[in-house]
Amino acid sequence: MLVVFGIGNEIEEVQSENLENLLVEGYKLIDVREQDEWDAGHHSDATHIPMGSLPEKIIDFNEDEKYIIICRSGGRSARVCSFMEKEGYSSFNLEGGMNKLSLTSEKIVNVDGTTGTVI
Repeated sequence: MLVVFGIGNEIEEVQSENLENLLVEGYKLIDVREQDEWDAGHHSDATHIPMGSLPEKIIDFNEDEKYIIICRSGGRSARVCSFMEKEGYSSFNLEGGMNKLSLTSEKIVNVDGTTGTVI
């Protein structure tokens, strides 16, 4: 794990090459991109919660779970991590976002379940 400073507090990041192991360990992957981005391509194990919907959806989260947050390149997800930490949830930013993950993962699918792309 890597600690990044900014946005007013520390944000822990995970590397894309560690993602699958963390998911096996029980971490939850949350994709905070917009609907069109999700439809074009997302990790098959991710849950889609657009960034703008998170404040109302966070009540459904479990404070005992660990969440990995992903967006296209890492900016939006870093802001979401900052918000989640302030609300008492354990969250980690996926460094490089979908842009980096799509270079190595075979689990990027579109809304139809076929090979996805990052937009």
